[in-house]
Amino acid sequence: MGSQNAHHSAKSLSPSPTITKHHAYISPVHAEDILGSITSGAHYSGALPGRHSDEAPLHPKAWRRRSLNLNVDDPSVQLIFRDVISDLEQLYTGKPSLEIVRRRWREDASLEHPLFQCRNLHEITRLLFAIPRLVKTSEHISTRIISAGIKPNRLIYAQTYVYTLRLFGTRREIKSIVFVDLDEDLKIAQLIDQWNGEEHSASWGAASFRRLFAKIISWTTRVPKHSS
Repeated sequence: MGSQNAHHSAKSLSPSPTITKHHAYISPVHAEDILGSITSGAHYSGALPGRHSDEAPLHPKAWRRRSLNLNVDDPSVQLIFRDVISDLEQLYTGKPSLEIVRRRWREDASLEHPLFQCRNLHEITRLLFAIPRLVKTSEHISTRIISAGIKPNRLIYAQTYVYTLRLFGTRREIKSIVFVDLDEDLKIAQLIDQWNGEEHSASWGAASFRRLFAKIISWTTRVPKHSS
């Protein structure tokens, strides 16, 4: 009996097993890393076909089923990113909608831009709805796919827009290289916009300014509960 009590006491003193939960997470990707990794997986360079305005976006699960049969250099890869480009063009031309935001961006998404740095969907959403307040007109000139790859889902493209600032009425043409990292549901995990393809300044002052500007926009912009 004594040995049984001692055995029971020893078991009660032993630590209980620890259960660790792991959450899916996409680590931040730098522009140079994206360029370096684009050589793996199927990829495509060129222009994307336009989507008819009445054509509904294809569900991500359908894209995943279709992508299983793709070979390296298969031009069909372009179709996977057609809706992504279409949604981003809507946002860049100052026509934000909650439907696009919810469909296209992850909750933990980040956005890097020469003027601001957003670290979550809350900040990104307010930034997108602030664009019509800051820009009077936004004219899309061109979009050209530089590289598109699956597994990982990454997209690099060049774009040109002409903006008219609302405050000063100044027109400015902006050419940029856009790096997009997407998850398996084709939701954006990270977007990096580089004017003229130039890396963002890594100085403390420039980085602090981009963060401050993003926070100010987030604090001062109201997002409608419903938007088309």
